[in-house]
Formats: sequence, structure tokens, C-alpha cells
Amino acid sequence: MKQLSLLSFLIICICNLNGNNTVTIYGQDTSYIGSDIVFYKYSDEISESEVEIARCKVTANGMFSITFNTEETTFVFSYLGIYRVHLYAEPWNSYEIILPPRKEKELQDFLNPYFSSTIVHLATKKYDEKELNTLIRMFNDSFLPYYNKHILDVHNKSDFSELDKNIEKMDKPFSSSKNLFFNDYRKYRYGLLRYLAYQQKSKSISDEYFKNQPVLFQNPAYMELFNKVYDKYFQHFSRTESGKKIITDIAIHNLDSLRSTLSSDKVLGSGELIDLVILKGLHDEFYNDLYSRSALLAILDTLISTTSDTQIKNTAESIRIKATKLLVGFKPPEFNLYDKDSNLVNLESLKGKYVYLNFCSCFSYACLNEFASLKTLNDKYKDKLQIVTILLDNDENVIKSFLARSKYQWLFLHYGNQSTIIKDYDIRAFPTYYLIDPDGKLALSPSPSPTEDFEAHFFKVLRARGDI
Repeated sequence: MKQLSLLSFLIICICNLNGNNTVTIYGQDTSYIGSDIVFYKYSDEISESEVEIARCKVTANGMFSITFNTEETTFVFSYLGIYRVHLYAEPWNSYEIILPPRKEKELQDFLNPYFSSTIVHLATKKYDEKELNTLIRMFNDSFLPYYNKHILDVHNKSDFSELDKNIEKMDKPFSSSKNLFFNDYRKYRYGLLRYLAYQQKSKSISDEYFKNQPVLFQNPAYMELFNKVYDKYFQHFSRTESGKKIITDIAIHNLDSLRSTLSSDKVLGSGELIDLVILKGLHDEFYNDLYSRSALLAILDTLISTTSDTQIKNTAESIRIKATKLLVGFKPPEFNLYDKDSNLVNLESLKGKYVYLNFCSCFSYACLNEFASLKTLNDKYKDKLQIVTILLDNDENVIKSFLARSKYQWLFLHYGNQSTIIKDYDIRAFPTYYLIDPDGKLALSPSPSPTEDFEAHFFKVLRARGDI
């Protein structure tokens, strides 16, 4: 404990030196020795793109500490095995946290599209009833059971005449709070209940909670209600007389005209909220077939290049990356992974050749069965085609033994230091293939496997680019 006290002292000194925007998260847990602890935040809560903000390795005595800067209260989170832990980080604060018991994910968990992390709101060693995380945990202890019951009541068509009284009762213990973030959090959580109760009155919810209200990008309660109220907004509003022009506005790539059309919906007011609703609408429509993707991208690109609002711009860029990351003609997600000789390899370094990227396991029969075909392709096209196999096995010693026995000559990498690559490339089964062109853009996504006549598809790509 003396060591931890010294660490606490040093953390306070560092915070003072770095200024009052510094946040430090630290603690000690010997079950995590040698593990990397990485904290993320959302770039925005429409695309929910994750941005790494800090990382550290747990030392030999179980101690860890990460430091980052934030100008406003920020929801931060980390993946620790089967858990997703989170914290509301306020500028100038330090948090000595208690980690959940260590339990690693199995490979099948990574590949299971229905796997859901166990959510843990991190506890701090020092209890403070006025601290934001304590307030939110206490509030959620009363709110969430009521909310879950409320969902059932909606399906049962219950009477909601008592809703305001129940909200007043729920809010009484917290009504004297001076924490502005927490007060907004409560306000929009109650808004969620009212939205659920009065779904036919979405316009009144919008008018009360969003019109002429500040946009709270970093408050999850605000953004959750926003995402529900404006879900598929383009589709709904385009069915009205004043909104049907949306279809033409997008087709002719006219952002200003689109803004003007949306401003006729009086519940939106003007300015930042309209642009946020546009971003939500663009995001939703990328995953439908009602609008041309190129038209949606053109509107998005115009917004990125013309807006002076930093958060709107960042949100637009995140949506664009998410919408295009696995589309043919766009750059795939970057990676930095180790080969069998512990050399770090990134995707950028492979430019100049076609890259036949595949995700496999040493224990997958389907993968092992296709390695012979990959060997044939490698022998035949190694001047034009770089085969890259990313192995998703947990045990690196098993991988090294397999590669030593098999003597395959193409590039093998291990996903271990960047497990998010499974999500980035939407890997749901072994094997999965992609073809990347010499400029670093996707040519086939996903690509046929060697046994699905990849060679014929590869020739078509070569001819189309004039490479043969």
C-alpha cells in the first residue's frame, strides 16, 4: 500500500504540472499483470466510432496509471476480457479504480456476433456521494429498474397518467445536485421515459428537449434520446408535404437546399441541431437502399468542407469512415501487427502490390484446407500479389510451432496487439478474404476464397486496372 500511496502522490503532482484538463485513472490489481489497459471514447454517439485516448501496461506488481486531457466531462470506456468498463471522466480529476475480476474472452466470443460484454460502471476506492460517477450509479439504481418495467408497460398498453408523479418521486433525492452534467443526464433520461410513453408525440418531445436547447455531444443521455427521436428522420419527414423535397435535395447533392427543407419542420429550429439531424439522417440512410450512396457521400463531404463547427465536422468524418471502410474503392481499416519474427507490419507498408488479405485460425479445418491453394497462388503470382494471413489464435507459441512445421512462405501476422481488427473487418467466420489494390484501396470486398475461383476475379481486376 505504501507503493500505491507514492503513486497517488506522483499522480497529483503530474496533474498539477499538466494543467487542470488532465485526467488520471490508476490502481492496482495483480490479476492483470502484463495486460494492456486501453481507454477509449466515442468520436461521436451517432456512428459510435471508438477513439483510443490512452493506454498502459500493468506492471509486475499490478500497478497501472493512464493520463489524458479532456476539456469537458467525457464518457470513457475500456474492454477488459468479457467486460466493458466505463467511467465519466471530469477534467482535473484523478480516479483510483477497482477493476472487475479478470476473465478473458475466448476466440469464439470474438467471432460471435451476438456476444455482449458485461457492462461495469467502475467503482472508485474513495467514496464521495457528490462525485459524478457516484451520482450516476445511484440514479441508475432507481432509474433502470423503472425503465425496464416501463418498456413492458408500453407493450402492454398501460396507463401512463402517473408518469410525471413517478418521475418527481424518482428525482427527489437528486434535485439539489449542483453538477450540471448530472442534471442534464437526469433531464434526458426522464425525456427517454416520456418518449417511450408518448411515441405518437415525437414532435412534442423534440420541441421540449431539443429545439433551442444546447447540443450536448458528450452527454450519453442526451445523445441516446436524440438518436431515438430522430431515427430514420429522412424517411418520416419526406412523407410530409413540406418534407418530400428531401429526396431531390439529396439527389442533386445540395446541402443548403436540404437545410432549407428541414428548417420547414418547425420543431428543429435552426443551426447546429439541423446539421446534427442531417448527420443522423445520412448515417441511417447509408444502410438502406432509398438513396444513392454517392449522393449521400457528396452531401457529407460538402458538410465536412464547409462547417465551422468542430464537433459537427468530427462527427461527419467519423460517419464517412464508418460508411466507407469496407466499400470497394475506399481504404480499408489500418493495422499494425507483428509477424512471426516480432517485426511490426502495417498496411501502408504493403502498398505497391495487390494484397490478398485473409483472416484464419490454425485450428480451422476450412483455413487449413485452403492454405494449399494459397501456396499455389503465392508461387504463381508472388511478383504481383502479396498474400497476408492474419491469424486469430490466442496462443502465439502454437502459431510459431505451426508456421515452423508448415514452412509457408507468405506473410503471417498475429492479431494479438490489435484485437479490434476483428470488429474493424467484420470477421464473423473463418476464413474471410479481402483484395486490396496497389494504391491501398479495396478491390474486392469481401473477396472470393481460392476455392471460389478467386483467380478468375483477380484477372478481371487486373484487366480493369490495365495491369495485364
